[in-house]
Amino acid sequence: MKFSKESQNTFLFLLIIPFVWVALNHFGYIDFLKMKSLDWRLQFRGEIEQQADSLEGDMVQVDENKSLPRIPKVTYVNFDASTLAMDGVGERPWDRAFFRDTALALIERGKARVLGFDFGFTPKSMSKMVPRENSYRSDDAIGGLVKKYPDRVVLGCLYSGVPTQFVKPTGVSAFPPFFYDGFSLEESVRSKKYHYPESPTYPLLSYQNGKYLGRVGSFTVPPFRAVDEIPRWVPLWFPSMGKAHAYNLLGGKQSKLDFELPQDNRVQINELEIKQQKLTMEKEREEKKITEASEEIAKLQAEKEKIIAVVTELREQQNFVEGLNKEIDTFQNTLLENESLAKIITPQINQRVKKLNGILAVFLSDLNVSLGLSPSEVSEAEIRIVQLEQEISNFQTTLSANPAIAGIIKPQLEKRMSEKEALTQKIVTSSATSGIELNDQQQTQALSNLVTHLSQKNKEAASKSSDLAKRAGALVKIRTGIDGLNKKVSLVQRDLSRLKGKAETELIERGQTLRLVYKTTDDEKEAKLVDSLPNEVPLRRDRNVYALGVESLLAYYGLDEKSVTIDNDGSFKIRSLDNEILVSCKLEENQFLEVNWFTQWTENLEERRMMKDAKKAYNDGDFSTYTRLVPSVLQKFLNRVDGVSVTDSTEIIEALKDLDLESSLIVVAENLLGQGSGDSDIPGFEDLTKVVEAIAYYFIPPSLKSKTNPMCGMRDVLQNAKFQDQVTAKIQELENKIVSLEGPNFMGKILAALEANPGNESILAKKKQVVDAIEINTENLEEQRKELNRIDSFFSCFKDSIVLLGPEEKTFQDLAPTPLDKASVPKVSVHGNLIKTMTTGKYITRPHKYVDHIATFLVCLVMGLLSVYQGKKASLVQATGILVLVGYVVFGLFTFTNTHYLLPITTPAFAGLSTSFIGLAAMVVIEQKAKGKLKGMFGSYVSSDLVEQMVDSGEEPSLGGEETSITAFFSDVQAFSSFSELLTPTGLVDLMNEYLTAMTNILQEERGTLDKYIGDAIVAMYGAPIPMQDHAYQSVRTAILMQNKQIELRDKWKQEADKWGKCHGLVSQMQTRIGCNTGTATVGNMGALDRFNYTMMGDMVNLAARCESGAKAYGAYIMITEETKMASESTKDDIAFRYLDKIVVKGRSQPVAMYEPTGFMSELSQETQDCLDCFRQGIDKYLLQDWDGALNLFERAKEMEPNKPGVTPGVKDNPSMILIDRCNVMKENPPGSDWDGVYVMTTK
Repeated sequence: MKFSKESQNTFLFLLIIPFVWVALNHFGYIDFLKMKSLDWRLQFRGEIEQQADSLEGDMVQVDENKSLPRIPKVTYVNFDASTLAMDGVGERPWDRAFFRDTALALIERGKARVLGFDFGFTPKSMSKMVPRENSYRSDDAIGGLVKKYPDRVVLGCLYSGVPTQFVKPTGVSAFPPFFYDGFSLEESVRSKKYHYPESPTYPLLSYQNGKYLGRVGSFTVPPFRAVDEIPRWVPLWFPSMGKAHAYNLLGGKQSKLDFELPQDNRVQINELEIKQQKLTMEKEREEKKITEASEEIAKLQAEKEKIIAVVTELREQQNFVEGLNKEIDTFQNTLLENESLAKIITPQINQRVKKLNGILAVFLSDLNVSLGLSPSEVSEAEIRIVQLEQEISNFQTTLSANPAIAGIIKPQLEKRMSEKEALTQKIVTSSATSGIELNDQQQTQALSNLVTHLSQKNKEAASKSSDLAKRAGALVKIRTGIDGLNKKVSLVQRDLSRLKGKAETELIERGQTLRLVYKTTDDEKEAKLVDSLPNEVPLRRDRNVYALGVESLLAYYGLDEKSVTIDNDGSFKIRSLDNEILVSCKLEENQFLEVNWFTQWTENLEERRMMKDAKKAYNDGDFSTYTRLVPSVLQKFLNRVDGVSVTDSTEIIEALKDLDLESSLIVVAENLLGQGSGDSDIPGFEDLTKVVEAIAYYFIPPSLKSKTNPMCGMRDVLQNAKFQDQVTAKIQELENKIVSLEGPNFMGKILAALEANPGNESILAKKKQVVDAIEINTENLEEQRKELNRIDSFFSCFKDSIVLLGPEEKTFQDLAPTPLDKASVPKVSVHGNLIKTMTTGKYITRPHKYVDHIATFLVCLVMGLLSVYQGKKASLVQATGILVLVGYVVFGLFTFTNTHYLLPITTPAFAGLSTSFIGLAAMVVIEQKAKGKLKGMFGSYVSSDLVEQMVDSGEEPSLGGEETSITAFFSDVQAFSSFSELLTPTGLVDLMNEYLTAMTNILQEERGTLDKYIGDAIVAMYGAPIPMQDHAYQSVRTAILMQNKQIELRDKWKQEADKWGKCHGLVSQMQTRIGCNTGTATVGNMGALDRFNYTMMGDMVNLAARCESGAKAYGAYIMITEETKMASESTKDDIAFRYLDKIVVKGRSQPVAMYEPTGFMSELSQETQDCLDCFRQGIDKYLLQDWDGALNLFERAKEMEPNKPGVTPGVKDNPSMILIDRCNVMKENPPGSDWDGVYVMTTK
């Protein structure tokens, strides 16, 4: 390879480029381009069938009685627009019973192995606007599904950053723990700061028999190494430990106790309510006893108080009597001692005697009489009576208005009435005894009676006290019994409150467990577990959270977390029950795996595209397009039905009727097709959709039968489940009808009747009716069984597959683009492709960055060398470099297709292209500079082609040459000396410049190399310095074109008489003779060391010059050798030649055959062709020495010659005229019998 100094310097400069690209690559500035190159590789590779690599017999034992394919089938069931439009679906948040029904249909009817929900059934996803009982019922629906199939249902969770209320007491974070973000497992354990996702809680998850129920998988897909919105990396696991799961589970349980406790404890609640009723009744009986006892005690107490009041009064009376007696005795003794005081003392004595008699008179005869009152006491008693009468009136009014409080008012009323009666009696007694006089005996008797009465009342008071004590003891016993009853009632009420979910509860940690207990009361020493399971779970749960796809895969293989191993070097393995490695991959940042996208989301089904077009046309108001599309849409959907073939739109209605569609839909279809009888507007797109959906019922969705990405909508599952139940019931009904018709009650009776009356037409008619009914029902039964088979075929598509359920409708905002889809698609596809990636082992393998860097340097090195190459065929070599680079890229694409190895392409390709383009641009500048230099130095002496060759070679011209095959070309103006003599120097220069410019342009256009100008002569060559295969043909073609151009110049000059003056005639008759010869010559730079020219040398060059000069002798203007003729004809046979002679030119001994090219065959006139024929025949006669015959033919040819003296400007003779002269000479001087037809020229 040739490299000039400039090339070497350029190459060294180009070596900077790979360093720039390596730096850009290393620091991530071209990650976007690298990711896009991965997308292009995936698109180039195309889709992969998900079980294409599954070998027959490659099974995995998942339990004792079941084996499954190692590579599972992944199927999607989408919450799509058609599902959203179903009756009863409603708006967010959707009743989770809807999802449960779908799941049960897939597991129980479709025999799906695993269901993975790409939905977050978390407490936060349930709106607070939803009534709590509805929320609980919704959650319980999924909870029932999980309890029924705990190992086959995987619920979704996510790291949202906001923990749920139940785990807040544990202090966990809801942000994802990423190792690349600084998370450390050891530090987390040391600090007890853990992470826990926003997860479903109870009843979706539960704990039973010492085991957690329910699988959870994370659908968190963070923007790891993201350059766009495509989710490419999925974290396969998240460390999770601590108390959060226990609190999440029992916290959810705690929030549902008011619904579950009453359900779980219905029997106990009933028993306790009965017990509470009995205790309440018993308490009421005891309370009634207390009331009765209290009333009796109150009565005794009143009686006792009354007696005590009497006793007190009697004692006061006794004391008063004794006091009066003492006063009387004192007065009497004083009177005895001093009678003079009789007037003073006697009244005093009388006054006291009167008082004494008034008091004792009461006790004189009747001991039970009421005691009287003193005058002042009588006045007070009367005032009190008035007060009592007012109070009694008020109580009576209140009692009349409110009889319900009689128990309170009546005792008060009775008490006041008794008090009024007693006071009234005393006033009466006081009035009766006033003024009575007693003698000493009577006084003594009365006093004795008083004492006796007092003693009697004391005894009565003591008796009442004894009775009161007994009654009080009995009352205390009753009240003690009631207190016991109250305690029992309180305990029953507490238990009822707890069992009904109305009591306060709390979560407490005890040992290694978390307990859900009732809040303790004062009489409880230890908290009691709530009466609903689960109520106690392990406090810690150290189980990793795996991605939804990984957890679904574990469920598929029947494994748990113990089957997963994650090494410190990022190795992730899943082992089977037999310890066989099922999945083995290397994780980035110890967590992330790059997803290999196997397929695009949906197949481009024609009917789907047609429906979109129809919808667009209808919405745009383009009804002509809409009506044109409708027949094609219906026809396409009908042809999906087994046994239906619609070839023309006229067959659509009949096909719909054969499917037994509802009559209303048939009418819609007729209107859509323009066959309706009414003038109403064409039905809308929604009506078309209803007809299409009715047809779609009769075939399995094509998308579900896809080998790459099978899917359908939830609506399809639920409808087929509904139809399966209906069809099954219909089959049972038809079978029962047939059995009944064939049984003894129908056909049996008819046959029996026919035996008795064989020819009875009425019985025979009934028999026919029954037979017809049996046939009709049998036909219907067969149709229903076919329908059941179709539905069974639909559900068989899910058998043993991993079914991922996720949202597809745009309103869910859970969409993202993929490398294989133009539009955004559901993110659940990430988890499906993750499963395919792990189970097939088709991991995207990325080389280390140093491999990328090395490839970049190598590519740049090669491209740099090729771009600065300056040797032979430099352009081809440089183009080859681009092809090599393209080949490298294509090789990378095929390598990825076959191995999924990411051969470095992006950086090497861009670096190589930039190296190549910069190198080529630099070389163009260098070459242009070299060309300018060479043209400046040699442009006046050498051809432009030689200059180009010099530049291409990278070398300056030097002396030397090489032998090569060329065609030498000589031209000369006829009689140029005359021009030199007659024209002025300026005129001669103008003429020659115009002539030589025109001729040289033709020469260069025909790829000739100008050697030199010799005055008016042109010396040129073909085939050097650039080799040419057609150099002979090009030289002859040039000669003819020059002669044609000569004619144009003569015509032009003929119009320029003023310019040429007296030389006008000479100029307008200018003729040029041309000679060509083909052979081997020495070509190269010849001359002095410091001044040379690229030229040709050799005998064949001299012969070409002789051809030009010898043409004059034959009256020809172009003469070439036989070698040139033959070489020209071998290239292209479109030029007419005529043989002139075989001559020996001066300076040579060997004869050479000479020919005249007369023009292009397509341009020859008929006269010229006839001339050439006559001339050829004349030559034949000439060579046979038939001089007369030759003369005759040449004479005829002379008349048809294209160049005639006096006609063609400048022509004095022509070949026919020359041969006529030659024949006359030969005729007079015959050459002899040994003449070989050679003519020896004596002049040049």
